[in-house]
Amino acid sequence: MKRILALATSVFLFIFLGSQLVPAAQSQFPGLEQQHSLFKTVSPQEAQNLIESRKGILLIDVRGQDELSEGYIAGSTLMPLWSIIKGTERPPQNKPILLICAVGGRSLALGQLMSKNGWNEVYNLKGGISAWKDAKLPLKY
Repeated sequence: MKRILALATSVFLFIFLGSQLVPAAQSQFPGLEQQHSLFKTVSPQEAQNLIESRKGILLIDVRGQDELSEGYIAGSTLMPLWSIIKGTERPPQNKPILLICAVGGRSLALGQLMSKNGWNEVYNLKGGISAWKDAKLPLKY
């Protein structure tokens, strides 16, 4: 059921958010060339290495508050996907970001949209918290 919800959410994101995440600079200056952006899906171990080595990386958990009982990565910030969709929260564009969700679907969809719309360095945790747990990496509860 969670996988179906994640897939449905991903499809919704592609349809609904395409124009919602366009950065202000791009819309104000239509001829402005977009900066090259990095979007990469990383394994749990690669994510752990990024956390340890990439200065200033923000860990953004896009799950809902009710999903945190499954555990969360130390130092992560809860920014539920629906808050981003509604525009009540917006990840900073000028910092490296690692997106985290339950199984990787929501963070993948959001990361692709972010990288196409002005975020310069975005990473997706492949398999989400589920894969992080399977890799026996540390979680907070």
